[in-house]
Amino acid sequence: MLRKALLALFVVLLIIITGCTVPRPDSELTDEQTYKLQLIEEIKAFEKELCLNETDNIKTYWDEIEGHDYFFYTPYTVLPYSLDDPLLQCSKGRPENFDLEGYDVFFYSIQAIAEAKTPVTKSLLRAPLPRFIHIIFHEDWHEQMDSTSGIEEPCAEVVSYVAAMLFTEEEFGKDSAVYKTLNDKFCNKLKESKLYQQYYDELSVLYSWFQSGKISEADTFSRKAELLESMGNELEDIWGDKPRQLNNAFIAFQMTYFRHFPLMHQVFSATNFDLVKTMAIFLSVPDQGAEFENVEELKNIETKVSDYLYDTLQKIGEALGQGS
Repeated sequence: MLRKALLALFVVLLIIITGCTVPRPDSELTDEQTYKLQLIEEIKAFEKELCLNETDNIKTYWDEIEGHDYFFYTPYTVLPYSLDDPLLQCSKGRPENFDLEGYDVFFYSIQAIAEAKTPVTKSLLRAPLPRFIHIIFHEDWHEQMDSTSGIEEPCAEVVSYVAAMLFTEEEFGKDSAVYKTLNDKFCNKLKESKLYQQYYDELSVLYSWFQSGKISEADTFSRKAELLESMGNELEDIWGDKPRQLNNAFIAFQMTYFRHFPLMHQVFSATNFDLVKTMAIFLSVPDQGAEFENVEELKNIETKVSDYLYDTLQKIGEALGQGS
């Protein structure tokens, strides 16, 4: 899986860099950044209250590391399934150093990578407080389960946003700007997920027409541009801005988070918005640790998980019906 590949690359970095597990004495931190580092201990304590297993993520600060630069790329008329699809290729570094003619490219400077004792990077420390809190919960969740990226990521998004809001409500109050920002983003994620699925399906049909010879390359590119323009406008309506890298690589990357997000959100709603119950359901999904050799096997795993969750929703509904 791609997440494991990213982890392997990061582990190499851990081996190369030594003596960097604590802030250097000459590190120049603002008061806000110092506060964020102190806040980590409180977040970790809150995770224990939620019965999350303790991790070694985000416990130290390395001022030598700005972030983890990766870029993802795929051909102009190919739309990969997710991060776990080999058609969405990944390399470490910046795309301008490579010949990527004929590819849609998405560059991402990642602030934290789970499962490798990931430190607080300089970019993470500069992140707005709502995102800083959210990322810690998100990355720590990845060490609680072992499924495909397309299952883990939407589970992580639900858990991390809700956990971050619960923590923020306790720390700053429900009327705080931090809480309101997290709540707004969580609500927008649900709107966004449905939009991505819609355009993913439309682009997939378009590329199938091209690959079967039904339309020309010129017509394919023209229609693709129209779809991306329309998609960008609708995303702007949600967020107030368009993505800067809206293309096949970016959409495939995002679908890892969004394909099953509405289902994960539905599970959370069915538990009467009980995060602990929701986490217990996510942790019990089948085929954890299962390996896959191709996209069909990957899809089969995610189908089993989806079927399990739909079955769980039905049982919850039946229990509620009997209770009334």
